[in-house]
Amino acid sequence: MALSLYIHFPFCTNLCSYCDFYKVRHDENLEAEYFRALATELNLAADSIEPDKRKIETIYLGGGTPSLIEPALLEKLLSDLKSRFTFKPNLEFTLEINPESIDAERLTAYKELGVNRPVFGIQSFNIRLLKTLNRRHKLDDSFRAVYLARVLGLDNFGIDMIFGLPKQTGKRLSDDLNQLIDLSPPHVSYYQLTVEKNTPLEKKITGGKLRLPADDMTAAMYLAVNLECKKHNLHRYEVSSFALPGHECRHNLRYWEGGEYLGLGPSAHSFIENRRFANSPDLKLYFEKLSAGHRPLVFDTDNIESRMAEAIMLGLRTSRGISRKDFLMRFGIPAERIIDTQNLRILSQANLIDPGKEYIRLTDTGFPLADEIIRRLVK
Repeated sequence: MALSLYIHFPFCTNLCSYCDFYKVRHDENLEAEYFRALATELNLAADSIEPDKRKIETIYLGGGTPSLIEPALLEKLLSDLKSRFTFKPNLEFTLEINPESIDAERLTAYKELGVNRPVFGIQSFNIRLLKTLNRRHKLDDSFRAVYLARVLGLDNFGIDMIFGLPKQTGKRLSDDLNQLIDLSPPHVSYYQLTVEKNTPLEKKITGGKLRLPADDMTAAMYLAVNLECKKHNLHRYEVSSFALPGHECRHNLRYWEGGEYLGLGPSAHSFIENRRFANSPDLKLYFEKLSAGHRPLVFDTDNIESRMAEAIMLGLRTSRGISRKDFLMRFGIPAERIIDTQNLRILSQANLIDPGKEYIRLTDTGFPLADEIIRRLVK
């Protein structure tokens, strides 16, 4: 049995207006201290895992802005990891990249260290929309980043996009889709904007300085994204994820299908041996705990009810849906025991969900309403 590994790099040179992931301003001294602490954490984590489980089949370096990582620091981290864990031969190694932070030399270095799946956070090709998000990259940065990936043979790359933005019209979405498809990405994550609490964007929206598109407009945008991706053989395998056949993100599938994963770094989450735990989202506390020889955990729980609810929620977000057999094997009870069966029947009659014999899954009509359907189904 193998693990997936998530590493959180908490540094950014620029703080985007919509992001609520844990991050701090980039500082070279802090970065060096962080990697020293990370080496301690991975050793403590390895000691807590049975030797036969110390096999890694996917790595995901997220943030923050992981493309700020000095290659020498990443090389040392990977060397430390390999001394305690085994990397599977078909390792998927994803690294999130801000387009303005990458060049040929750095991307080449990452590739030589094993990164084989760069993901470019483009979000939009419209300069006005990027300014609304407080993104720093320009159009040339986005095109250059993808071009470099192609030239270096990193063909299994992804592009992250956002729809439902303030000031985003149907025309602007159409322009974004046209430029996205021109780049022929094998994987696209196209997220609907979520306005997170206490972000600069939320303050502007609640203060009346910005306004989101109407709900029917946002629904039409999601439909347009789906149709355009489908037209170009990018099949939807999760609510916001589209891929050419064989280019699905294996790391994210591990989350959605209830597999085991280890998270390292501040705010990172783990799920191992039916235990869910997370690290402190505080870099200072992270340093203090590890310098004292303790893992920086803020909670450690094995709540069966929450895990079953999460399995329903994540399963319904995928095109595969919830496997009745897998759910029963994992939890020992049928999925209907924690699903509101009355709402399941109503949603089925409305052609929003298909309660099949083997899988419970959303219909094409139901996918745009996934969040509301899940809210109604999970007891």
